[in-house]
Amino acid sequence: MGFIRGVVFGIAAYAVVQHLTKKDVLTGRSLLDELMDRTPAYIDNVKDYVVQIKEEFSEPMNTV
Repeated sequence: MGFIRGVVFGIAAYAVVQHLTKKDVLTGRSLLDELMDRTPAYIDNVKDYVVQIKEEFSEPMNTV
């Protein structure tokens, strides 16, 4: 059973890699290329979100 599971996961991983690296007919770029180009924008969005969360949860606690 373990061997079959390993084969299935291997085939699935191979299919994912093939899909991500397949070049588009019109643009000649793959999904991975697009993701790599958009990564800096995603990182900036996450940094802004982290700052927003820190401001929201860093309110001083009132001790009574």
